[in-house]
Amino acid sequence: MSVPAGVLDLDALLPMHLLLLDGDRIGRAGPTLRKLIGSTTRLQDCLEVERPPAAIADPAGLCSAIASGEPVQMRLRHHAGITLRGRGGRLAGGYLLDLGLGMSLVQAVRAFDLNGADFTPSDLALELLFLHEANRAVMAELARTNRRLEEARAAEAKLAVTDALTGLLNRRGFQTELEQAMRSLRVQPFVLAQLDLDDFKQVNDRFGHAAGDVVLQSVARALESETRATDRLGRMGGDEFMMILAGPASAAELGAIGRRIIARIREPVAFKGLALEVSASIGFSRSQDHDRWDLAAMMAEADSALYQDKARRRGQRPQRRRQTD
Repeated sequence: MSVPAGVLDLDALLPMHLLLLDGDRIGRAGPTLRKLIGSTTRLQDCLEVERPPAAIADPAGLCSAIASGEPVQMRLRHHAGITLRGRGGRLAGGYLLDLGLGMSLVQAVRAFDLNGADFTPSDLALELLFLHEANRAVMAELARTNRRLEEARAAEAKLAVTDALTGLLNRRGFQTELEQAMRSLRVQPFVLAQLDLDDFKQVNDRFGHAAGDVVLQSVARALESETRATDRLGRMGGDEFMMILAGPASAAELGAIGRRIIARIREPVAFKGLALEVSASIGFSRSQDHDRWDLAAMMAEADSALYQDKARRRGQRPQRRRQTD
């Protein structure tokens, strides 16, 4: 059967039209509908009738429903979530059905990459597409704004617990980490280390606070290079530093760690043609040596060990001095 004259004009007027030549044979489909159903010529291969009930399994019933102007509902067989709805009437030589996407519009747009050119200017789908795109743009901007706010909050929270000069934890931040270590002590033992610099006051007095700041920054980098990512480092103020070293450790291991850290700190620091040198003393307290979780006792033990180490170093060798070029 030939396609009725004038049907070609329907492509522009009704891009979602469907022309049935009988109950199951597709004579023509609008360009937008073709994107959804492909090149098939049989209705049952691409669409499943859902309404009216009398037309579900009866091609003749579908033609009768179209001819009577009853609402028809179908769904795509290969995209079950996309439903088409429409009405139609009898046309010379066939049955014309004008379909729309309704609530399935957004899903169809995504699945078949539809755009404004796939609909007529008077189609409400264009309004829905505009609203969908506007909503998506607004939601994307809200997401970006929320992400920036979260990043700003995270940065502010980090600044609140970070020593501005060295980038290590400040006293407040380190105290929080220490409390967390104490709460986790049953699962994860740790070592508390206290360190301060020898001869640092001389650097400040002789070369100024700018030189002292450079030395403190160098010490922070030395501590970072000689510890692990799981360890926590803090500057308590002045030239005093503390560390939480995760896990148990033997006395011999702590001795090796202390020697390694101090050796790095003793390396000369360049400053305006000078090679500034300081040393350090360090004391450790192991959580495994304490019968109960007594933070005050651990801090006192680390402090005592620090001053024992400082006294021992003073007795072993003269204090180091700065060098000049």
